[in-house]
Amino acid sequence: MKKISRIISTLLAATLGCATIASCSKKDDTATAQDDYSYVTLRINPEIDLIADESGEVLSASAANDDGEVLLSMVTLEGMSIEEASVEFTETASELGYFDENGETDTVYIGVEGDEELEEKINKNIRDYFDNKGINGKVSRETLDKYADKAMEWALSKGHTKIAMRVLDAFPELTEEDVLNMTVKEWLELLKTDKHADKIAVSLQEEYRAAMDALKAEHEELFALRTQVKELIDSLKNVFTEEEKELIKAQLSLLEETLKPLEKAFHDAVAAIRAQFKEASKDARKDYRTEGENRQKEFGDKHHK
Repeated sequence: MKKISRIISTLLAATLGCATIASCSKKDDTATAQDDYSYVTLRINPEIDLIADESGEVLSASAANDDGEVLLSMVTLEGMSIEEASVEFTETASELGYFDENGETDTVYIGVEGDEELEEKINKNIRDYFDNKGINGKVSRETLDKYADKAMEWALSKGHTKIAMRVLDAFPELTEEDVLNMTVKEWLELLKTDKHADKIAVSLQEEYRAAMDALKAEHEELFALRTQVKELIDSLKNVFTEEEKELIKAQLSLLEETLKPLEKAFHDAVAAIRAQFKEASKDARKDYRTEGENRQKEFGDKHHK
C-alpha cells in the first residue's frame, strides 16, 4: 500500500529532466527484462503459477484454484529451482491423491512462455518422476492463451500480462495504470511482500476484488486528482520557459496538499479491508491445510493396506 504513496510522491517530485521517466522506463525495462524471468503454469487439477528469476530460482508460487491452495499449503516451492519445484508439485499432487486411481493416464500440463529449453527440462524431469514411481502419466503443453486478450490490450507479452494480473489480484487497491507504470522488478518486489501466509485465499478473491472496486468508487475524487497530477507532469515535457515550469510546479504542490488527506483516508480503508480478508484467509488456509492432511492420510492409508 505504501507503493501508491511512493508513486504519487515520485510523480509530484518530478522535474523536467525526469518527468517522463515513470512511463518511458517502464516500457524499456519490461522490454529488456522479457528474457530475465520465467513464467510457468502447472496444472493437473491443482493449478499453480510460478515465477523464476534469470538463475531459475522460484521467486513466487501462487495458487490458481482451490486445489492449488491445498497443494501449496503442504509444500514451499519458493527458493527451489523451477525444475525442482515442478517435480515437487507433481510429487505432492501424487501424495495428495490427485492422480487417477483407476490406472488411467494422468497428465501434467505445463505452460512456459518463450523458453522451449526450459519447457523441455521441466517436461523431462516430470517424465522421469513418472517412470521412477511407475505412474502411468504424461506431460502435455498448456498455453497462456487465457492472457491473450489482456496482453494485446496492454501491449505486453502473455507472460508479463500474467504477472501484472497477479499484482492486480494481490493488490486490488492499485489501478491498472499504477501497475503498468511499474517495472517487472517492481512487480516482483511487490509479490515478494505478499507472502503466502498473507495472501488473500483464492476462494475469497472475487469477494475481495468487489470490496476494493466499491472502495475505489467511493474515492473517485482521489483518482481524478491522480489523473490531474499525471497530466500536469506529462505537460512538463512540452514546457520550455522557467516561468511555465514554476507555474506547473506550483499547481503540483497544491495538488499534493489536497491529495495527502485523501490518500490517507483511502489507505486506511484499504488496510481495514485487507485486514478483514487476511483474517478470513487464515481460516480458509487452515481449511486447505486440513483438507491436504486428510487427503494425504486417506491416500496413504489406501496404499498401505
